[in-house]
Amino acid sequence: MPKSLEALEQKVITIYIAHEKIMRSTFKILFYINKNKTKADGTTTILCRITIDGANVVITTGESTNPHDWSVKRGETTDKKTNQRLQTFREEIEQGYNTLLYKYGAVSAELLKNHLQGIGRTPTTLLALSAEALNAQRESKSEGMYSNNLCSDRQLNAFVRSRGEEDVPLTALAIDFFDDYRFHLKKEGYAPATINGHLCWLSRLMYRAVSQGTIRLNPFEEVKYEAVECKPRFLSKGDVAKLLAFPLQEEGAELSRRMFLFSVFTGLAFADLQSLRASQIETNSEGRRYIRKARQKTEVESLIPLHPIAEQILSLYTKEKSKRDYKNDNESNCKTLPDTKIFPDTISKGKLFTYLKSVGLACGIRTPLTWHVGRHSFGTLTLEAGIPMESIAKMMGHSSIASTQIYAQITDQKIANDMERLIKQG
Repeated sequence: MPKSLEALEQKVITIYIAHEKIMRSTFKILFYINKNKTKADGTTTILCRITIDGANVVITTGESTNPHDWSVKRGETTDKKTNQRLQTFREEIEQGYNTLLYKYGAVSAELLKNHLQGIGRTPTTLLALSAEALNAQRESKSEGMYSNNLCSDRQLNAFVRSRGEEDVPLTALAIDFFDDYRFHLKKEGYAPATINGHLCWLSRLMYRAVSQGTIRLNPFEEVKYEAVECKPRFLSKGDVAKLLAFPLQEEGAELSRRMFLFSVFTGLAFADLQSLRASQIETNSEGRRYIRKARQKTEVESLIPLHPIAEQILSLYTKEKSKRDYKNDNESNCKTLPDTKIFPDTISKGKLFTYLKSVGLACGIRTPLTWHVGRHSFGTLTLEAGIPMESIAKMMGHSSIASTQIYAQITDQKIANDMERLIKQG
């Protein structure tokens, strides 16, 4: 190569490296919150500002936090799991920046935003589509729903790998794939309801592909799912009485018992129990206290007058917190109490669930205790007490009264069974 060409090539490389350094020096990522924009549950969205060469764009991270838990200086929360997800989000931005820089030689803030949000890029393979849909789920307010879909994504990945494939083109999918996946899940020993959950994720991906124009029709329109008896379990008044009369010495077991009973008398799901805050307990003009809270799952507002037993459980935690907060306030000369969570979050959901199962066995209750059982018990007990279905729907935060009508079917069947037993005794 002539010396002049060598010199020119070296100059181009030098300019490119210098350009990259300049771009990198102006490439900044900042996580922040807007304290003035809070949701019904008291949390606020964590936003991300990307600045490149003086221009900036803002995107949502899909994460939320309580304003009191946010550190402006560190750009993070007091929750380790949330911070881990934010770090992963940061790494995705940096990776996207590097990809675009290598491809185009220059990156603008808007170009990077479009790249991160998938604008102009439509997945054409199954696992790529699943990853994209899962990433979109990060915007969901329900952590439980995201967790379930994450599990379904992993199962789908494992199944495709078991077939010796890296991925599957969406246009190559047929009903045989669905049936093979269903058989695979059965062979793995999953319960029918769990199998259907994973299959529903697969079907939802097909509808997503149709809406994106990647395929014309959902190939799984006429498929069959596993037969599942959809009959919510609930506790009788006698079972609830057993739980009320059975306090425990072990701290974790007692916390799970109290939280479960609070669910029985308020209808709150576990995610709502975990996120319940002091600011969501209100008092009306007549001095009656109630919970006003948007459901984590649906964002539909629940309005629940507090039952005396729920009040009693609530007082056990609010008194303890008031003492602690009063001490902290004296030390910091602060006159306003912080908006704290009602129930302590020092024990994981899995551990609390283990405690709850043990509590049910210790009390001699046949129905296996789960957090859903507590919520379903509230629905049946309030309906049996003669409370109108519209009121129950409002208290339970149902988006449609059709969701509440299932409890009417349960109580009708219970009455029929009770009458049948009475006839046999006579």
